[in-house]
Amino acid sequence: MKRNHARWLTAIITTALLLLGAGLPAKAQFPVVNDPAHMAETVTQARKDFEEFRKQAERFSKQTQEWASLYSKVSDLISAGNAVLDAAKALEDLSKIPDAVIRQQRDNKFLYDFEKLRCIKQTTSLMKQGMNLVSDLRKIAGSDNSVQMSQGDRYGLVKELSDKVVSLRNKAYQIVGYYNKLSQSRSQEATTQRLFDQLNGYK
Repeated sequence: MKRNHARWLTAIITTALLLLGAGLPAKAQFPVVNDPAHMAETVTQARKDFEEFRKQAERFSKQTQEWASLYSKVSDLISAGNAVLDAAKALEDLSKIPDAVIRQQRDNKFLYDFEKLRCIKQTTSLMKQGMNLVSDLRKIAGSDNSVQMSQGDRYGLVKELSDKVVSLRNKAYQIVGYYNKLSQSRSQEATTQRLFDQLNGYK
């Protein structure tokens, strides 16, 4: 994308230089003799040159605005596309979390059963929410025109929904992390208690 951007900038600069050069005479020709007729002709020609230059400058300005608009649209499209890829990866991660939780916490003696069930239910709920969001994404990013909106609004909504899927994945990680830390804390407390009992002669 940076390479295309550089090419566009080069094209703009080159066009500007060509327009500026085309609007001016190659070499100013001033009459040696102070003749009023020559002076009037020179002034008239200068006005014509200036008017032509002004028209070319206006065309160049309009063309530059069109290029800037096109670049903005392409940039929005790429941003939306990258967001969709991030959402797809986030949904893939989300789909694996509940099973991973079951495997990791099934035999964990430092978590209560209700805590294990709560962790599974919470992560499963987040996974379902992510799937619903991706379903909406497909409708908006695809050719479904049931909802009338501009292309820019469409890209914006695609990115917003994609970000929400990523946010759900991150929230699921936080939930799992909370229970993992809770388990580790209890494990450390149990180890400390065992050492304390051994020091005091308890078996």
